[in-house]
Amino acid sequence: MKLIALAACGLLVAHATAGAAMKCPTIETAMVDKGFGEFAPWHVMSGGQGECSFMTANTQVNFGFSHMVAEDADKAKAAAVEMKEAVAAKSVLEPLPVLGDEGFSYQPKDDNGKVDPTSMFFFGHRGPLSVSGYLNLKGTITPAQRDFAANLIASTLGAATNAKALAKESECRYFDAGLVKRLLPEGAVSTIVPDANNCIVSAGGGVITFSIVSNPRIRESATIRMKTSGCTVDALPKLGSPAGILHHCSGGNARAQVLLVAGSRLFDVTFVPGREPSDDERSVLVQMAEFAARH
Repeated sequence: MKLIALAACGLLVAHATAGAAMKCPTIETAMVDKGFGEFAPWHVMSGGQGECSFMTANTQVNFGFSHMVAEDADKAKAAAVEMKEAVAAKSVLEPLPVLGDEGFSYQPKDDNGKVDPTSMFFFGHRGPLSVSGYLNLKGTITPAQRDFAANLIASTLGAATNAKALAKESECRYFDAGLVKRLLPEGAVSTIVPDANNCIVSAGGGVITFSIVSNPRIRESATIRMKTSGCTVDALPKLGSPAGILHHCSGGNARAQVLLVAGSRLFDVTFVPGREPSDDERSVLVQMAEFAARH
């Protein structure tokens, strides 16, 4: 997986899971309280089989992880090596074998070569699973706190040897494999399924995301979102109302994004290829949205 895809996945997961259930199936909140007791109580901001984020009353104090499912163990290990090589020159790295042979933590350096001692990132692998994580505290992160965070993150990698759990993290019923292949024809495919309402697939530097958000005023919210997006919006009346595809946006990543409302649910299917999507790619994305709405 390319670094651009890894970075995009992290950002998209953080956005996509904002409305997820307030529980984490792989890390108990009591364990986070135990390891970082001076900041307790902690609570779950989002949680699913492949992603969890925790926060305190001080929103700048937080901890979390997300999984990416690669095609096989070699691809996951290669992703860790690539990530390490990408950040090494501008970060302080610490090997963490508990996160796999190529597992590590890193703290990015600023333009003056200094690091923020209160912030740390993690990357590791086991079997076909890659994992990224983060820890932000109010004071300097100690080696003991670093190791505790790494062990919590490592504890979530049991899915790598659990076929049922691995399937839950890698199979998205809203994505048609043939259509995904048309948008991501090259590179090793990695998948993130943080929860039942979110899916992310990446390959060759491109990313496709899917999310569902529900609320009683979702039609009004969707209409406002399209009008204020800063993008060209083409209506998609065959998908209902409101429904449209956004492209040639003035801000954010170059992307194509289909938004459609069904009942009280907003479906969002977005393609971020690292350039402006073509007409053909936008057509495929509309087909993906049609498939998702039927499932």
